[in-house]
Amino acid sequence: MDDLGNRIKHITHELKEYIETKLELTLLNISDEVTYLLGKSVQNLIGYTILAIGLVFGMTALAIYLGEVLDERWAGYAIVSSPFIIIGLIFVIFKPASIARKIQDQILAELLNSFTKDEDNIKELPSKETSNKSLD
Repeated sequence: MDDLGNRIKHITHELKEYIETKLELTLLNISDEVTYLLGKSVQNLIGYTILAIGLVFGMTALAIYLGEVLDERWAGYAIVSSPFIIIGLIFVIFKPASIARKIQDQILAELLNSFTKDEDNIKELPSKETSNKSLD
């Protein structure tokens, strides 16, 4: 009877260690994915910021050029800014939900994809034969 009690304690202890290890591994995988996505977002933000600055300078140069060609400085700026004003008004007035939905779906797909990759990398439980050998 004492041997059975020791085996039960040993199995309980191993199960507790396994659950703690599994929880720790899950937390590490989640934190790894969160930091990866955060790093990717920061990198995209920096890239888009640099692109936006370049676009602003390019549009300013185009506005100055058109102003000189038309002999009216204001006309160059009006021509260059009008597409941005029209697009901005479309976004403000119509509020296209399809764009927000596409962004949301893309973020969700990336998260689900990262979690399925993590589940594929997690090792299986030891088989009954190997766990029985360790008890003997």
